[in-house]
Amino acid sequence: MAGVILAHVIMAWVGLGTWVLSEPPVREPLLSLLIMLSVVGVLFGMPLFFLVAGMFTPGSLRRKGFRTFAKERTLRLLLPSVLFALLLSPPIEYFDTDNAGWTKGFWAFVPTVWWQLPPPPGPTWFLGVLLLLSLGYAAIRSRWPGNVVTVPLRVLELAVAAALVAASSFLMRLVVPFGEERWHLAVSQAPGWVVGFILGVIGRERGWFLPMEPRMAKIIRLVAWMAMAACVGVVGGAVGLGMDLEVFTGHGTWQSLVLAIIEGVIVVTVSLWFLDLFRRRFNDQGAFARQLSRAAYATFLVHQLVLVGLVVLSRRLPWPPELKFLTVSVLGLVFSFALGAALVRLPGVSRIL
Repeated sequence: MAGVILAHVIMAWVGLGTWVLSEPPVREPLLSLLIMLSVVGVLFGMPLFFLVAGMFTPGSLRRKGFRTFAKERTLRLLLPSVLFALLLSPPIEYFDTDNAGWTKGFWAFVPTVWWQLPPPPGPTWFLGVLLLLSLGYAAIRSRWPGNVVTVPLRVLELAVAAALVAASSFLMRLVVPFGEERWHLAVSQAPGWVVGFILGVIGRERGWFLPMEPRMAKIIRLVAWMAMAACVGVVGGAVGLGMDLEVFTGHGTWQSLVLAIIEGVIVVTVSLWFLDLFRRRFNDQGAFARQLSRAAYATFLVHQLVLVGLVVLSRRLPWPPELKFLTVSVLGLVFSFALGAALVRLPGVSRIL
């Protein structure tokens, strides 16, 4: 969750992506460093979220049954999305760079946001996609129950998953280039979301991650670092040669195929490496870390409003962009988690979040 917050702050100060606000970019060498981090992070960040969500889905479905599972999952994912669209989207969209020409005031702007179809989901697009994947999995398992069996994870399964991401992403970007949104969704990255979720549910059903076999974990870690290095090398080399990065976004170019292949490997290996890393090195929590974890979902919902407020306020300061970036990053983390922790203490809200 901290990574998501920092990613959105980075997007504001490097001019990448389609986040709400765009600020004067930071200068070199920080700019190049943040661009490299953004490119690698955007390839595996959301697939990792879907992977973790998928891991917890089979056990929940077995405990609750289809009807209770579907009811509770819909309430937990859909209700916050609706409330975000009604309450948080208007002030966030009001400051969006695309709406800079609006002159009728905030309260006149609110109905225009509510009547958009679909309404701007902000970060809750993830919840909507996760709801569809969760209900789809539940429907499949209600029709064809799967057996929980422990089988070792093989390189073949990972290679197939990476190939599916690469091929699907390349083909999808013939129509929707990387970085463009349709229906407020970065649909060109959807293959990574779906494969991440599938890896999570199948891995949980087959016991791949409890824990991961040491030799396989070592292979995954090695390939993950090689894939990230290849990504940085390709993008950095393209920038150094003065190449237009647009050629990597799609339209059937060989450069977009190269990026899709690298992305497929990163989605699979970096996500699993992070999972193994945190199981081995960060498998214990103190009281403060437990509070942060408890507040993570609420933080996810409110962080965009917090960041927009901080970025707008930073415009009043005669500071260099690097100092503004650092300040908003730190305060964004603190205030977002603080507000999330406050929300989960509310009796009614705590049942959902």
